[in-house]
Amino acid sequence: MKRHFKRQTALLTAVSALAILSAGATRAQDATAAAPPADDSVVVVRGVRGSQEAAISIKRKSAEIVDSIVATDIGKLPDVTITDSLQRVTGIQISRSAGEGAGVSVRGAPQVLATLNGERFITAENLLSSSVSFNDVPSSMVTGVNVYKSQHAGLTDGGLGGLIDLRTTRALKLKNGLTGGVSAQASYGSFLDGADTRVDATVGYNWDKRFAMSLGVSLNDSTSAGSQQFVDPDLVDEYSTWIANPTQNLNGDSDKTDDYIAPIGWNTNVNSRQYDRKRIGVVYNFNANLADGFELIADVVYNKAEEAQHGQQLFVNGNFGGRGSLPAWAAANPGKAAITGFGVASDQTNRGFYITGLHGLTNGLRAGVQSTYRDTDALNTNLELRYDQGGAFTGSVRWVHADANRSLKNLTVANQTDTRMLVRSLGGTAENINPGSIPTTLSYAYDMRLDDSQMYFNIGSVLAGLASNPAAWYQHSSWLERNETELTMDVLRADGKLDFVDNGFSFEFGARYSKRDMSESRDDYFSPSGIPGLLNKYGEAGYALGQASTPRGTAFGLTYDPLPVYGLDSSTLSPYVSKIDYFGEVGGLNVTLPLVDTRAIGTNPEAWRDLLYGKGKYINAPDRTYQISEQQTSAYFKMNFEAPLSDLVTFSGNLGVRVVNTKLEVTQNVTNPLQLRQDILAGVDPNHTAYVDLGDKVTETDRTVALPSVNLNFDIGSDWRVKAAYTETQALQDLPNLGQGEITYYNGEDTSAGETFQRVSSVNKTGNPKLDPWFARSASLAVEWYPTRDTLVSFGVFNNQIESYTYNAVGTDPTVKDADGVVRRGATTNTISQGEGASYHGFEFGYQQSFKFLPGFWSNTGATFNYTFSPSQGGIDPGTGATLYLNDGSKSPFNNTAENQFNAVVWYQDDKFQARVAVNYLDKTYQGSMAHWSFAPKTTGIGLGTYYAPQTYIDASASYDINDSFQVYIQGSNLTEEAPVRYAGWEDFNVEYNQFERVVTVGVRAKF
Repeated sequence: MKRHFKRQTALLTAVSALAILSAGATRAQDATAAAPPADDSVVVVRGVRGSQEAAISIKRKSAEIVDSIVATDIGKLPDVTITDSLQRVTGIQISRSAGEGAGVSVRGAPQVLATLNGERFITAENLLSSSVSFNDVPSSMVTGVNVYKSQHAGLTDGGLGGLIDLRTTRALKLKNGLTGGVSAQASYGSFLDGADTRVDATVGYNWDKRFAMSLGVSLNDSTSAGSQQFVDPDLVDEYSTWIANPTQNLNGDSDKTDDYIAPIGWNTNVNSRQYDRKRIGVVYNFNANLADGFELIADVVYNKAEEAQHGQQLFVNGNFGGRGSLPAWAAANPGKAAITGFGVASDQTNRGFYITGLHGLTNGLRAGVQSTYRDTDALNTNLELRYDQGGAFTGSVRWVHADANRSLKNLTVANQTDTRMLVRSLGGTAENINPGSIPTTLSYAYDMRLDDSQMYFNIGSVLAGLASNPAAWYQHSSWLERNETELTMDVLRADGKLDFVDNGFSFEFGARYSKRDMSESRDDYFSPSGIPGLLNKYGEAGYALGQASTPRGTAFGLTYDPLPVYGLDSSTLSPYVSKIDYFGEVGGLNVTLPLVDTRAIGTNPEAWRDLLYGKGKYINAPDRTYQISEQQTSAYFKMNFEAPLSDLVTFSGNLGVRVVNTKLEVTQNVTNPLQLRQDILAGVDPNHTAYVDLGDKVTETDRTVALPSVNLNFDIGSDWRVKAAYTETQALQDLPNLGQGEITYYNGEDTSAGETFQRVSSVNKTGNPKLDPWFARSASLAVEWYPTRDTLVSFGVFNNQIESYTYNAVGTDPTVKDADGVVRRGATTNTISQGEGASYHGFEFGYQQSFKFLPGFWSNTGATFNYTFSPSQGGIDPGTGATLYLNDGSKSPFNNTAENQFNAVVWYQDDKFQARVAVNYLDKTYQGSMAHWSFAPKTTGIGLGTYYAPQTYIDASASYDINDSFQVYIQGSNLTEEAPVRYAGWEDFNVEYNQFERVVTVGVRAKF
């Protein structure tokens, strides 16, 4: 992986290519663009000007509050991904995965329904959630996107914040005869060498408007990179007797009574990841005009993705330095302060200070590698028969079937440099399992601080030199987990419309039945332990011995450790070991470490585990395995109307209601925290073993809800439109919230206190099959001005009251038993809980215009600007009536939304050349609360509020038409390599840094 100083190459390439392309810009010529209606028609537009005009036309003709994106040509959205294009729409915010657009929220709500040509569809990433992610859907498959911020009764229910409808080609809308196109492109990232490749091809044939078909194929092979630094808070104080070198003055003041929230918890680490992705997309449409006013539509949409993530991480607190590392450094450096930066924390926590910079001593290093293997595929089919003889009645019957599967495997390998004495055989004596270890003493200095855009972490040349030797490392543990998800869906619906043209009224009505069946299976890979009949998950040396005195575990009475141990210099592991010198964009870190290279393991991590420990097998985790069946029956009625109120004002709109009955059947496995499988060598920690499946628990719910909607429009003259809307919406819970079981965690035995049992730590109750759906009441008012067909100025206000939602409630349960079955101090609980009374509201402003009225060069330019202000407020716990406050006393925001968002796009287009620059700004963005034992939440709070600091993303593109059939183009995304930073409580207490690479794409497109 390349270091950061090589990044300039890609930017210079982009600038040079833009300069070459711009040399071809000649005389101005307006692009012609038909204005597509807001149905599934496909109208070919030319360039960014035509795309903008078409989107304005859709918004103007819609009775609802709608924003649209129209492809600038067949198979060409304005951005690299569908989600990246959506961030240009007023009120939409996106999240990112490896720099690419991933999740979408509308006006602050991520519970957004995605439909395909007006009906539900499945992507492999949306199997379990009610949110939207288009990671695996190639943008070339889509001809346009409509975003409904207000809804009508005829739309499928399921989107709380809005509905995003993807549109694909209708072949009868193509030109007569043969049409098509192909594009090929290569992309270059700023973190990695090599090029990503993508090929898109579309072909269609229209037989004189009688019948037609089209086929689109997208092949994409990409490698991207990102890095992250993560802070796990911990407690450090000046007066404890339970850490090394207590009673040290750490900050250089006049006393030794201070305590601190320190960024050096067990999981504080720096890491980098590489994403290897292969995507295949196919979209096929058959479209025929049959006799007697019947039209047949058949669609097949298929997408498949294979992804391998490879990452390496280095932990900041070494082996076991942790909270004792600061007092140790202070003791070794009398008169000097171990803390180099701190702030006052007492206003938000039960600690006095938080640390932003420090000196510490460690006794070695911990490092590891992680791989994720993700295979997904989704097939969506649609068969639709429409009737329209030009009379008052029109209608359609439609059947949709979908299948999707996702296989997700995670392999983690952990390595350490410490000395470890273990008895290796029955009756044997303790021996060092890591003969080449770095001496385990708190004597190696490290420095750390939380800078604005990256973490600074320096371990010094002595420790770095010792750690570069493979003989210093042994494999502490490894684990392999698998999730298999399957979902099938069938939809049958009938829709009709009765149009009384002379009276200005029409009525729409319909019925819909859908069935979705989903199953999620979690399995862990277990290998032979060395003791006949007993298996082991982690291969963790010494773990079973540490639980040998726990009577309820299978390791009880064990006197030796049977697991094999491998050094990184062993003949077994050395073929898989590589020298790693990059752990992300970390200041001060200069180290090369030997680590297992998961790329050498390949896509069969099971075989690698078998090589180390013998033939293993997957064992089901019943607490994370469940099935859900959903049946929905709905009917709707909608009245559309239009009537002149005066010569100047026309009143139009619709009102209706959709009645939805939802039946859920949730099947969970019954478990008991003290009933564990007896074929696994472990204590009672469920992480190391597995619960016994005690049978099934089936929960059935049956809910019926009426969802009214009203959309009112006042057209004032030919240029102004005022829209008012009221909608009630619901969204099904994310399925893990309904199906996952309860899991109990235990701490290790406190042998220093003479305890021979494991104390219960926490209970996670992450699933509840009786949770209500999310439910919202939304009101909007918008004023739209259309002075020309290519100009739009809009202003809108909105208010969404969230009457039902979920959040994670942190509490305590004093009745939870320790591992020996005795109740002592209970446990912390994390419970998925029902909330109510949340809200988000605000206003949005949009402006789009082509500057054709300007002279010369400027007549070829245009711009889009939009701004959204969307503050939110969390609600209450209906069980206690308590308002949800953060530790600083402020009310908790609702969902991960920024209060202020701004987008700007400026473009140029003439008869040969077009260019576009887009800027997206997000203010600080709420990311939920952080509750940690080292700063337990205040009585009135749910933890520290965490926020992403403000972010700005800049993208650019340019293209040049060599002739009517050939075009070359260049595109750059995240040109400034924006690095999102998340902080907790205080703006300088950064707990997460992300770095995403710049990507520059060059390509050629041909069409006929």
